[in-house]
Amino acid sequence: MSAATTALAAPAATPSAAPANAAQLNRLAAEDLQALAWLHERERTLPTLVELHASGFCQTLSLLAPTHPACVELGACLSELGRLPADVHATCNDDMAVDYAAIYLTHAYRAAPYESVWRDEDHLMMQAPTFEVRAFYSRFGYQVPDWRLMPDDHLAHELLFVAHLLSDNHEREAARFLHTHLMTWLPDWAAQVGKRARTQFYASLAQLTLACVEQCVTRLPKVAVIPAVRSSPTSSCGTATPC
Repeated sequence: MSAATTALAAPAATPSAAPANAAQLNRLAAEDLQALAWLHERERTLPTLVELHASGFCQTLSLLAPTHPACVELGACLSELGRLPADVHATCNDDMAVDYAAIYLTHAYRAAPYESVWRDEDHLMMQAPTFEVRAFYSRFGYQVPDWRLMPDDHLAHELLFVAHLLSDNHEREAARFLHTHLMTWLPDWAAQVGKRARTQFYASLAQLTLACVEQCVTRLPKVAVIPAVRSSPTSSCGTATPC
């Protein structure tokens, strides 16, 4: 993926040949992160998820073995969804829609998928961490399509940015971004979703995302980073409230 302005596409789940070099490993890892970003970017319907599972997700991820607990758990969840009788599909869709809204839209679970909410002292969106992330993106000519609808530090954007770096073999910068940004808040977010989600799908998806990112970190070079600190509650508008 060359830029965030490229539309998110449904992830391919076709098994790949064994990678022969670091560039291929990076490309396959980028595909994993793009697939996860696609799932976090917007609500996906039950038929779409069932079809995704039938195509091989999440057993074909390159970052995790099919026997990894996070893969097994989400795979079992998707398999169970695929066996549901047609007359309960609507109820299941409704339950998943409630979970999606509570995590990604209304923040009722206090598990907002934005870095700023986790690092800002007042837990607000569009604070200093958002603009730190945007500045990191800009160094690589990367720009999100509409930050007013989905700010730069949304989980999907951060996953896509790491995928972008890996696709271009910027391994050290990918490692630096993971240490200074995504991994400063993703573990807490995943734990909160795991506690609050009412559907197994979203609880499992959070754990799978964390496991993949953690594995990505272990594959990348070790880099020196300045530890992240909670930012002061100041937005680009100069106030302590979102712009």
